[in-house]
Amino acid sequence: PGLYPMLPRLMMLQGNSYMQNKGRLAQWKQRQVYQDDWFQALTKRKFDLIISNPPYIALNDPHLNQQDLRFEPKLALVAGQDGMVCIQTIISSATSYINAGGWLLLEHGYNQAKITRQLLKEAGFISIFSRSDLAGIPRVSGGRYDPPPVKSC
Repeated sequence: PGLYPMLPRLMMLQGNSYMQNKGRLAQWKQRQVYQDDWFQALTKRKFDLIISNPPYIALNDPHLNQQDLRFEPKLALVAGQDGMVCIQTIISSATSYINAGGWLLLEHGYNQAKITRQLLKEAGFISIFSRSDLAGIPRVSGGRYDPPPVKSC
């Protein structure tokens, strides 16, 4: 646990291995990328981009007993009764760790795009969007943080 630099596992890169993507990763060479557990190890840091692939499956979702998901650890998949616990936590916490104008991108379940966009809006994000996977199912949503103006005396 804790904060440490790592090779980015960016959801917009196709393929699963570093070797397949090293050319695309070259543009990230001058960037610092961190892996963390819902901001626990981050203190007084702000980022321009936060990307997350959190657990997002509902506790009793029948997909958990199908295909490859049967062999995955439930901790990596399940996020409470409705599957939204981790997404809600990330969105509500991200505003403390993201720069004004920074982007938050989250992978989510097949039926969670609308609620994810709503949560982003309520948290002060603008330019909110969802993007579909190759099957045409909305799987990633995000937005740009637009903090409220600071009131002066």
